[in-house]
This record gives sequence, structure tokens and C-alpha cells, in this order.
Amino acid sequence: MRRFLLTLLCLILITCSPGTTEESVSEIQLEETTTTESTTTTSTSTTTTVYEEPPFAIDEFGLEIQEPPTEIKEQLAELMNFIERRIGLEFIEEPLYDFYTLNDYQEYNALSFLDDFEEDYEEGEWERAVLSENMWGLNDFSPDQLLNLQVEFQRCFSAGSYNLLDKTLRVPIKSGQKKLNFYEQRVVLHELVHSLQGMHFQISEWYQEMDDLDDFSNYPGLRALMEAQAEWVEDKWVSGLDAYDRQTMQSQIPNISCRVQLPNYFYIPADLYYTYGPILSREIISKGKMAALNDALSEYKNTGLSNLPTSEQIYNSDKYFANERYDNIDISTITIQNFELIDEGTIGSLDLVYLLQDTIGPRPAIQSAVGIGGGSWKDYVDSDGNLVMTLKISGDTEKDLNEIYDAFILWGDTQKRFTGLVEQYNGVIYLGSTNVWISKQNGYVKMVLSQNINIIDEISSQLGEL
Repeated sequence: MRRFLLTLLCLILITCSPGTTEESVSEIQLEETTTTESTTTTSTSTTTTVYEEPPFAIDEFGLEIQEPPTEIKEQLAELMNFIERRIGLEFIEEPLYDFYTLNDYQEYNALSFLDDFEEDYEEGEWERAVLSENMWGLNDFSPDQLLNLQVEFQRCFSAGSYNLLDKTLRVPIKSGQKKLNFYEQRVVLHELVHSLQGMHFQISEWYQEMDDLDDFSNYPGLRALMEAQAEWVEDKWVSGLDAYDRQTMQSQIPNISCRVQLPNYFYIPADLYYTYGPILSREIISKGKMAALNDALSEYKNTGLSNLPTSEQIYNSDKYFANERYDNIDISTITIQNFELIDEGTIGSLDLVYLLQDTIGPRPAIQSAVGIGGGSWKDYVDSDGNLVMTLKISGDTEKDLNEIYDAFILWGDTQKRFTGLVEQYNGVIYLGSTNVWISKQNGYVKMVLSQNINIIDEISSQLGEL
């Protein structure tokens, strides 16, 4: 269940991406080349040699990296000084950066996503991820269709990026320019903040540990605070521009548009990072200045994964300052003929918003997600790739549990894809190409999703103990 969400949680390239670069482009040795053209007539022959300026560097995909002139390097130093003053930390080493033309930058994002795709997904895993989205009613795409949309999302959604593993920031600029314009400085400033975070808060190690565990449940909260700090510094820099320069900066924003319509739910994690994260960060800073936000970002370095902020804490600051944690929810393994347990994990607030928002709207989805006690899920698959998904969710209070249950009932009632509804097995079953059993009992919301209604009948005696 979680793998489809991880694609959007962890591969968004606005500020960070998990792809790695195996070879440093600064170490690639490039030789000068010449092109020889020959012109022949009946009486004479001439040869003209035209000199071609060799590229500064070529990345692993054969894309040209732009050489930053001295003036841009000086601008980078000024931006770094600005960041150090605002955050109260110093750059330990020179940041790594690659500048591309806009077209090559977008191409890099697409190619790097596809390059990691085979490693990120085991055989059949992408198909299960897409089927999971289908069964939740997020879309009706085929695996190839969704992959193409994901590639386009990587291509068109990013203004600049910082790679969590190779620690390189990548930004598009105009070819041949001597200085960064205001808009480009703003983007570079944002990514430089992430570079500074990487030097002080063990961001690369944090990501690598989650990747090794194949569990990114600790990703969204810290990512939101990372973006919040970068947004805060960026806002301070913009506020230092006069009205004319701010207007000029607006006119310099490139026309980056997606070539196809992308699903709305693609953008839900970004709303957590760029809307709710900055709201919480301002409260943190007002209570303890920037040192308090630096302390929050140092949590992984100090204590590891166990005490990082949750997505619920990002949505609701009271949860953050109370350091409210998710409960561990034990979900039973059920026996289904010809099916085997394939994956399992936990559920947090962002998961609920991701599943519900497109159907019931942002406010009801977030309201139900803030108040989740904890949640777990297990997925089962048969030899034909059919999927059965089970969930078990608790609330902080009975009222919170009712809100979660009511949100899922509204989610079911609203979708036209369901062809009928029956009350059975102490719950309700929405019937259709996907059959969904929803129940509230013994202090939990429980759900089963199956393509075959007979499976829900088969496991009915186990539902009470789910």
C-alpha cells in the first residue's frame, strides 16, 4: 500500500531527490574537438576547420553542465553568507552544484527518475503499486500510463533540487549569462539552505537508513521542517528586495508547464511541506528563535529515527509541541486461500489525507487525519497479481475515531465507481470492481479491500480479530 505514496513522498525534485550520481562531473576530463568540413569543385579543393567550444562538463546522462562564471561564483558566496547569518550555522565545505539549461535540467529530472526506477521497484512491485491506487479510487491508469505521468511530474514540477545522497544542488539557468537573475538567486538560495542542512543534520544518513529499511514513515515530518527553514530564509531574502526588484523577479519566472494534466493527488505531499511546514516553523521560531528549529532538524543526528516529527505534528502544532507520537497498532495476519502476505507497514496522517482528500476535500480529510492514534496495514497477493489490502486504525479519542470512520464512509458514499452497498459482518461493504469492507468496532476502524467479493466472505470469521 505504501509504495505508491512513497513515489511522491520521496521523489519530488523541488528541493531533494534520492537519485545518486556515481561519478562526479567535475572529475570528467573533456578533450577539445574540431569539426572538419570539405568542399570540392571540379577544379579546386578547400578544407575549413571550424573550432567548437567544448562543453564545461557532461553529466552521467550526456547532458551539458553549464560553467558558472566568476560573477556567479561571487553571487553564490554572497548567498551563502546571507544564509549563515539567518540560520546561525556555517557552511563546513564548498557546496556541490550543477547548473543546466532549463531543458537539460528537466531532462535530467526525468532521466534520473527512470534510471533509479528499476532499482527502486522489485519485479511486480510497480504493478502492485498501481493496482493499489486503482483499488483506492485514486485513478484508473495502467502501469505504463502512471509511469509516464510520474516522469512528467518529475520533469515539470521542479524549480531546483538538492540531491539527498550525492549532496549536489541542481538549478536551471540561462546559457552564457554572467550573473544569476533575481529569480535564479532565489531558487539557488533555497537549495543552498538544503546543502547547509546536509552538512549539519546528517540528512544523507537519515535518508539512507530509511532506504535500507524500506520504510519511509519518518520522511514527511522532517522533510516539511527542512522545506520550512529554506522557505523562511528565502522569504527573508525576498523581503530585502525593493518593490521594483521584486516585480522584476516575478517577470523572470520561466514558463514551466506540464505537457499533460496531472492528477491532483500528486500535489498533496507538497502541500504538507510548503504550506503546513512553514506555518509550524514560524511557531517554533517565535518560541525559541532559529536555534529551536535547528534543534528540531538535529533530532535524527541526536536520537535517530525514533523521535522525528510526524506528519500529524506538521498538520497540527499542538501535536508537535506535545510531542505526541503514533501508537503501535497490531494488525493480525489473516489466512486467505492462495494468497500470501507480501508487505506491511504503518499509517500516519499524511496517508489518510492522501487517500481521502481528492474525494471528500482537504478540510474534512485533514480534520480526520489530525486525531489518528496510529494505524497499520498488510497486503496480500496471489500468483495472478490480485491484491487484498487490510487496514486497522485507532483514534486519540472516541470522537477522533468517529471522524476517521465518517470520513471513510463519506469517501465510499461519494464514489460513483461503487455499484451497491450492503451491511454485513458488523460493517458496510461497498460493491464494485473493488469491494471495500469498512467497520468501526472495539476501538478501531477496520478495512478490507479486495477485487473479489468472495474473499471478504471467505475471511468473514477473521474480521473481528483483524
